[in-house]
Amino acid sequence: MMEKLNVLMVSDDFYPSVGGIAAHVLEISRAISALGHNVVLLTKIYDPENELPEEVYVGNVRVVRVKVSNRRKIRALEFMYKGRRKIKQLLEEDVFQVIHWHKLIADSVITKIPFDGVKIFTNHSSTFLNWYAQKKFTRCRVLLGHMDGVIAPSSELTSKIAMVLPKKAARNISNGVDVSKFYPDKMMRRVMRLKLGYEASDKVVMIARRLEEKNGVLYFTKAIPKMLANNPTIQILIVGSGSQEAAIRTFIEENDLEERVTIVTGVMNPEMPHYFNAADVVVLPSLMEATSIAGLEAMACGKPLVGTSVGGIPEIISPHETGLLVPAKSIESLANGVLEMLADEKKLLEMGDKALKAVHDNFAWQEIARKTVAFYKQNLEA
Repeated sequence: MMEKLNVLMVSDDFYPSVGGIAAHVLEISRAISALGHNVVLLTKIYDPENELPEEVYVGNVRVVRVKVSNRRKIRALEFMYKGRRKIKQLLEEDVFQVIHWHKLIADSVITKIPFDGVKIFTNHSSTFLNWYAQKKFTRCRVLLGHMDGVIAPSSELTSKIAMVLPKKAARNISNGVDVSKFYPDKMMRRVMRLKLGYEASDKVVMIARRLEEKNGVLYFTKAIPKMLANNPTIQILIVGSGSQEAAIRTFIEENDLEERVTIVTGVMNPEMPHYFNAADVVVLPSLMEATSIAGLEAMACGKPLVGTSVGGIPEIISPHETGLLVPAKSIESLANGVLEMLADEKKLLEMGDKALKAVHDNFAWQEIARKTVAFYKQNLEA
């Protein structure tokens, strides 16, 4: 079998989208390409001004874009229809050994085509967890029955999909982080804190999430009054937007917290290192999670975490070493966790240093890519 692989990635969520899956697909594609393999990425793009090319290179990764209309509710359906035609065209143009997709519904439909290589699915999906809880196993099997193997970024996802599709090869491979982009930087910290209006003595507690129910953002928001009441140096930094943004802003206004809470929206991933460096503690209040990319990015910037004990979060936080774990949906525990972290400045810095080391040892994208390619080859040789 040839050493160099041609890999066709498929994801309807990709840059310039700012979510975790989009970031994962970008970085894993780059990292696999850096190992010497050829990666082509099929994705969708909303381009109302018709300004963007249908193909572009991101590094050595060839990105093929399927343009969709401004009718938001049917974009995924458009991608399924147009994506199936485009993937067939790509397979006629070149020989691929691997098709690797990332979104549970749209991508699974697109990849249901004849193919002589192996088909790999990375299960990032909270939708899958919801279906699993509701015992909608047939739906999962219909969508995913054509895959040869599944990668999941948490042991919870790996074990649950193995129960639904026990004959498919399953491998737990964490999400990763680009340590050449996310790293501690004192100048970056000073400049961003100045821009945000923070004093040198302020302790910045940050959440970088899509403001959606599954990410527990309202529980974090409702914990803010207790944090501020017990530590007058705390400033809250929320970076993100989503369906719960209005409710969060209303809570902040009703509780007169505007002077202590900053909400920043529209931040692209390349800007995130500046915000993480400005923080002292980063919080992951999720109700469900794979392996939080935002958490890994924060750790790569030398920041300890307070995270909930769900999904893959306990796999990146070593309690009292790189952060603290607290129960999900507990306003009291989130507040107490943050206050405990900030109570000991020396321990806080030590945990940040250990978080940085843990990322370099276990979560750099180069290592994640090597594990992913090994899984491809395992399935090709089966």
